[in-house]
Amino acid sequence: MSNLPKMLSKREIKLEELEEAKYVQSLRDDIEKLQEQLSTTVEALTSISKTKVPFRNGIFYWEEFSADALKAQKALAKIGDKKKPI
Repeated sequence: MSNLPKMLSKREIKLEELEEAKYVQSLRDDIEKLQEQLSTTVEALTSISKTKVPFRNGIFYWEEFSADALKAQKALAKIGDKKKPI
C-alpha cells in the first residue's frame, strides 16, 4: 500500500467544498442566534439592574437597589465586552 495521498476527483473536491460551506454557514447561524440571545439577556439584565427598592412612602432612592438589581449588575459586569459582535 502506498503512502501517497489519495487524489480527489473534481466532483469529490466540489462535494467537500459544499460540505465545508454548509458547515461554515451553520456556525454563522449559531453565532447569530447566540448574539441575539445575548442581546436579549443584556436588555433584560439592564432593566432589572435599575430596579429600586421603595423607601419611605413609596419614594425610590438610587442608592437602594433591590437584591435582584445587584445580581443583575454583577452579571452585566461579568458579560462586559462579550456582548459586542464578533
